[in-house]
Amino acid sequence: MSKTYRVVAWSTGNVGRHAIAGIDARPDLELVGVWVSNPDKVGRDACEIVGLAPLGVTATGDLADVLEAAPDVVNFNGVWPDMDLFVAVLEAGINVVSTADWITGHH
Repeated sequence: MSKTYRVVAWSTGNVGRHAIAGIDARPDLELVGVWVSNPDKVGRDACEIVGLAPLGVTATGDLADVLEAAPDVVNFNGVWPDMDLFVAVLEAGINVVSTADWITGHH
């Protein structure tokens, strides 16, 4: 039996929306949270924000909610890395994957 990884998507923008769709489509990944920067998106169903069928995962703008969800990984899709965020997430024992420019080298 394969492991199902619990994932929080960090953002719902150009890259984040595709990441959420990919996470939702994979049976070995479970979307357990979504962080958003826009206060108008907080409290909305995360999948509806990106044009998918509702999943029952509510978007948050609070790091404490992300940590409380106890994901295996945070998928960070912001343009610029947030080192303080990465440190807080890693210190909580949560892995981080990112498409931030300093990792990809394309900006």
